[in-house]
Amino acid sequence: MPPLLYLDTARLGQMSPAAREAQLDFVRLSAEEPSSLYFEEFLRNGFTCWPSCYQDRFLGLHTWQGVSGLKRGLLQLAGAPADWQVLLANRSLSLVNLAVRSQFRVCRNVLTTDLSWPTYQQVLDHRAAVTGNRVTTTAIREQILRHGWTADDVVERLAEVFVVNHCDGLFLPAVDHLGIRLPIREIVRRIEQVAESRFGFIDSAQSFCRVRISYCFEGSEFVVAGAHKWLHAYLPMGIGFLGRRRSRGLIERRLQRLRRNARTNDPLLDFTEQLETDDLDNHFETANLASLFAAAGAVYQQSFLRGRTSEVWTLPNCSVTSIPRPPADWHSLRPAESLRSRIVLFEAQLPVEPAWSADRVRQLWLSAGSVVSGYRNGLARISLSD
Repeated sequence: MPPLLYLDTARLGQMSPAAREAQLDFVRLSAEEPSSLYFEEFLRNGFTCWPSCYQDRFLGLHTWQGVSGLKRGLLQLAGAPADWQVLLANRSLSLVNLAVRSQFRVCRNVLTTDLSWPTYQQVLDHRAAVTGNRVTTTAIREQILRHGWTADDVVERLAEVFVVNHCDGLFLPAVDHLGIRLPIREIVRRIEQVAESRFGFIDSAQSFCRVRISYCFEGSEFVVAGAHKWLHAYLPMGIGFLGRRRSRGLIERRLQRLRRNARTNDPLLDFTEQLETDDLDNHFETANLASLFAAAGAVYQQSFLRGRTSEVWTLPNCSVTSIPRPPADWHSLRPAESLRSRIVLFEAQLPVEPAWSADRVRQLWLSAGSVVSGYRNGLARISLSD
């Protein structure tokens, strides 16, 4: 029996069958009916508003329930409060920019860690510099991976740093790109016992549809995720969840201001917001809509598989010793169980050649039957199968 191929889906993405069918029929629709009179109504209200002849021809699009329907499905899948709002964008980075701009309207010093996705951290640092505010970054990765820190240790450390540095905002990943899962709810609750957090921004890109994320919404103003990873829509699309009533107006006004000044730089975000308000002004850049239909198919598939609940994501019953790996000795860097996710990090135990690149690490594991994300200095990240 050939070795099981562990696919790093967080890097590459897998397309669910329903997403694939929706995408294929959208391509056919674009080729065969490029200027259909029914298309705008289809976009707004979904598959059921089509004539039966169109439904029969493009059955793969039956999962499309309109933009509002897609947003409702994403809220339900995430376990978010029903009154939260959803934003859809071509790029998650567009939503990160919106969140950070909103955050520094009310915050003067945002606490973050060395677990942040580097690109998002750069956005945060840049905006702080532009507005004359601060970012306090505390290092916790080494303590978690090599010194046995538990969730309680992380909670107490972040609360302490928050108070000592007079922070008033948070930017944290629910799961970082190397697999550490932060106890977001406990962190927020502990901080709110000793200080005031005015704006919580959570990066859920590595956790949405992979571990339960309903805990991210407590004490948070903005949660950002993506469609191409664990949702298995394959096509990139940013998903933004917002927010607590105290800050919702702030974010909405910021978005409207960016749109008026043509500064969102995201055609899909502009288009979907205008489509829902029946206010298409025809003065935005042409938007690529393909990701909407793939996402709708993926949401349908996930909802079916999960029984339309977000409370069933658990860690897989898989021992790291069963994972095919290169002949050299590779040691798993696993955090305490309270901080684990479905991502496992391996480190080469033999001296690493200076010439080893990230691609060299990936090729070594590929030859052993595992697809991984490789990093310099002999690190390999594997996403465990369901």
